[in-house]
Amino acid sequence: MPSAVLDQTLDGSRKKLPFLDQRFAQIKRSLVSSQHKVKVIASYERLCKILEVEADHIARSGPAIVPEIEFDDVCKNGGALPEGFVDLVRDRGCLILRNVVSEDQATTWEGDLKEYTKRNNTAGGYPKNDPQTWNLWWTPPQVQIRSHERVMLAMDCVSKLWHVTDDSLPIDLASQVVYPDRFRIRHPSKDAEFTLPAHLDSGGIERWECPVNRSNFQAIFEGNWDTWDGWAADRRYEAQSDLYDNGAACSCWRSLQGWLSLSHTSTGEGTLRLLPSLKASVAYMMLRPLFALDETFDDTQPTFPGATPGNTQFFPTQELHPHLLLEKSMIGIPPVRPGDYVFWHCDLVHEVDKFHPGTRDSSVVYNACTPLTPYNIKSLASVREAFQKAAVPKDFVCYDNVLEEESQHEGHGARRENVLSRRGLQGLGLEPFDDLEEGLTDGQRTVRRLANEVLAQC
Repeated sequence: MPSAVLDQTLDGSRKKLPFLDQRFAQIKRSLVSSQHKVKVIASYERLCKILEVEADHIARSGPAIVPEIEFDDVCKNGGALPEGFVDLVRDRGCLILRNVVSEDQATTWEGDLKEYTKRNNTAGGYPKNDPQTWNLWWTPPQVQIRSHERVMLAMDCVSKLWHVTDDSLPIDLASQVVYPDRFRIRHPSKDAEFTLPAHLDSGGIERWECPVNRSNFQAIFEGNWDTWDGWAADRRYEAQSDLYDNGAACSCWRSLQGWLSLSHTSTGEGTLRLLPSLKASVAYMMLRPLFALDETFDDTQPTFPGATPGNTQFFPTQELHPHLLLEKSMIGIPPVRPGDYVFWHCDLVHEVDKFHPGTRDSSVVYNACTPLTPYNIKSLASVREAFQKAAVPKDFVCYDNVLEEESQHEGHGARRENVLSRRGLQGLGLEPFDDLEEGLTDGQRTVRRLANEVLAQC
């Protein structure tokens, strides 16, 4: 960005920067110790230059910068992503697994969802006047997708991108907890009502306010952002993402967000856009509060651009985060086909196309990676209850456009026969986890036993 334009943008951002309660000034003062201040300042200056290079690289590369691989090749590799490919994905923070399920199966699911919404067209969703993200969680296709063997194998392989340094910690990346989310069938339209701007889920101000959450970014606050490991799970599982109990937040840790495509959708056709530079973008967003007022280090003011207490989404903008160069660094994903699975890191900036200029519906079922941890066990217990009652999941009960319970639908899918695998039953809390499996770490065995105990008492 030319310096004159940047100066103008920064001047505008200062006028729009909201001041929070004074207690947030104390939180900001705790971020960087006096011994690290000089190093942090130098690292931020270096980071801003790196971001410009990254944005240029992303803009030149376009959608091709998003790593992709045939899922059958992963299966032939023992269910693991190839070593060199892993490094690329960790750097970019996203990937596409091609042909996780057959095109025939995926298009059948799409057709079944469309039929379901025709029969139950009063269920509600977003936008209110023409629902395209439906307030439905327990249709037969959704339950089947979450428990499909190849879908679960796909989640296994991307979960291995994460690692745990201390094997005694109660984290099991090899087990999945169902997080029941919705589905989208977006129609071609020039209407921008569907727009979802650049954002992060699972925590806004919590990234700084929660001490455990903040500790995940300690290297950044010591001036070592280039050595920050965004794939270390050791402290993630304890981090709180909703300190204000707003009733409409994700109540679990999703290590990777994701969706399974049910349609042919080209780049820019009402689909996902990403900022595929994980380390640099996260480092900048975490450090930005310290430099937002006039680009010099200031830890005295209660300003956290993009974060609002009570809102568990974080919104970077061109005005408040100019060095991200969002107009260049946000790119649409490559074309997807029915059966492709798209994943992105929980800290990766993402958004949705403003318009859908295509000729076909853009259809996906949201299905994130949700590893077995103590925090997620609490979610699992409530998910099991919601499944058994065909009820609205806990995280969505406060949505004002949830118009009816799925238990009222004769053909709802919250039935055991729609769960396609034993692991799918475990992910719903309907079967115990195997805590005697060979090769488990102490931490895996501990958290599986904890899950079984909690579920037995519910």
